[in-house]
Amino acid sequence: MRNEILKVVNVGKVINGTQVLKGLTLSVYEQEILGMTGLSGSGKSVIGEILSGIRSCDEGQFFIAAKKSESGSVRRISERGIYHISKNPCLFSCLTIEENICLIEHGLRTDLYFPAKIQKLTIQEALRSLDIHMNVRATVNQLSLYEKHMVAILRAYYQHAKLIIIDNITNDYTEEEFKRLGNLLLKIRKRGASILFIESMIDRVVSFTDRLVILRNGRDEGILFRNDYNKNIIMKMMVGDYSIPDPVEKNAGNSSNHVLLSALDICSRRFHGLSFSVNHGEIVGFIEEEKIICTDILNLFSGNMELSGGTIRIDGTELNIKAGREAMIKAGFGYVDYYKNSIFPKLSLKDNLTITSLGRLTSRTAIRSKLEKAVVKDLLGRLAIPEENMKKPIKDTSNKEQLIAALYKWILNRSKVVVLNNILSGTDMIMHNIVVQFLNELRERECGAILLSPNTKELYELCDRIYILREGKVIDMRII
Repeated sequence: MRNEILKVVNVGKVINGTQVLKGLTLSVYEQEILGMTGLSGSGKSVIGEILSGIRSCDEGQFFIAAKKSESGSVRRISERGIYHISKNPCLFSCLTIEENICLIEHGLRTDLYFPAKIQKLTIQEALRSLDIHMNVRATVNQLSLYEKHMVAILRAYYQHAKLIIIDNITNDYTEEEFKRLGNLLLKIRKRGASILFIESMIDRVVSFTDRLVILRNGRDEGILFRNDYNKNIIMKMMVGDYSIPDPVEKNAGNSSNHVLLSALDICSRRFHGLSFSVNHGEIVGFIEEEKIICTDILNLFSGNMELSGGTIRIDGTELNIKAGREAMIKAGFGYVDYYKNSIFPKLSLKDNLTITSLGRLTSRTAIRSKLEKAVVKDLLGRLAIPEENMKKPIKDTSNKEQLIAALYKWILNRSKVVVLNNILSGTDMIMHNIVVQFLNELRERECGAILLSPNTKELYELCDRIYILREGKVIDMRII
């Protein structure tokens, strides 16, 4: 029988008056990759932070290698061999990879040089054993997000980690990057460490895990072994009432041949005669062969790019791209990045929904309260948001309602084209449905959207057409 690396019993945690964890019990065994999933708000990241000492728990017991321990101290927990890897890893950007790896070494002895020769040799051996290829003398600020995660994982391995907690880091990964991460974690397990892999996307969390814990409302809803994995069962356990919401399907055939947005012969440092169009009722994606995500298109429509030639028109009116983002919004553009970065946390849900459309809902200095109430009431009915939640600060509402506000404020603003940058990052199946429903509503209203994502599968599922870019030009266009 394998030994338990870590065990927690009846863990409870209250945050801002909300019971986030309720009597949670789980174990992680030697040389195991334990998966953990659940809907947004189920407590996944909170338990990950408690296990690694970032947060303390309000109640419950905590055992590391069968010895009772206390939560709430990162240093004490890491000395026992438990390391936490978050989406934004704790690295010093001005230092090299090898300096970041060696900096926190326990029992480090001073030497004339840092890192010491023995440390450098140990790092090289770790790289060889895990088949990682990187220049350890490169500074961290030169690395991609995926590469930074690799450094953080390598540092934990170098420190002889017994348990590495991977906490929702793959949202912005390409499929190839995720595959490489899986291979790396399997190698680390083979060499004696255990992994707790926390992930919202079901397809990913079942890829290489040995067991799977499903959380719902801060409780352990059930544990499945690899041979028992079934996506339908997992979804039922996540929802809890075993009534799975039907996936919202992409509406097809609503786009017209009438051009809504056109770009002709765009030239800049990044583009060399770029031309494309978005029709009324159409969702268009972009893939750039040289990059993980097509950031140049995002910069173009955010007013952050100097053009040397070409024209952009929306509904036949030429745009002044140099005028900046505010002018672009007035011209009919909307923007949604990661949904939590697209809201105003201290404002109410209602104010977040209407803030972009204040100009349209305002008569001189007075808000047209009747019009605002009518617009919001209609939205409430269609999206099933409890009316009492509209007055709450949006930071106190659910992730689902925050996503709705980030998206639907642009429909209330009557935006013509919405630019969506990696919008499905960190969403669960219910929030995925909300995004698809929003895109369908844009189609029905004969608006358009530009969709950018590092996940090409996601683009092909959601878009009507996709442009493939290479060296600043369109090399292919695919109708889905």
